[in-house]
Amino acid sequence: MSHLPAFRQLQNFIGEQTARKPRKKGVKPESANALTRRIVEHIRNRGHFATRLQSTGTYRDDLKKFVPSQQRLGLPDVMAVVGGRSAFIEIKVGRDTLSKDQKKAIAELQQAGAAVFIAHDFDSFQAWFQAEFLTPPFA
Repeated sequence: MSHLPAFRQLQNFIGEQTARKPRKKGVKPESANALTRRIVEHIRNRGHFATRLQSTGTYRDDLKKFVPSQQRLGLPDVMAVVGGRSAFIEIKVGRDTLSKDQKKAIAELQQAGAAVFIAHDFDSFQAWFQAEFLTPPFA
């Protein structure tokens, strides 16, 4: 009497139980880098100024390490000038949250009159941009 069919059934059962489950289908959120590039492009394509602010510092080959930048801590990821008005956009994707330095910088920018937006996705940014800069009356 052969136990081969029972053994194969056991192997199949174990394989089914330990196999990787397929990922849930759905829209994968855009990465922070991709969202930043898309926002900068969107602003530039409409004839305005926009740039990404880099705060990582500069890699010094002679020291074999990054040297901190002189940029102030907490500044948003994107700086723009739209119709003569300054705008700053902080990119936060997924569970990323604002740091203490970012909250302080944003409050000071707003107090100085800059438009500031926390972008979690492109659609919410686009709606804010439209309302803030392209819909009369212009603030």
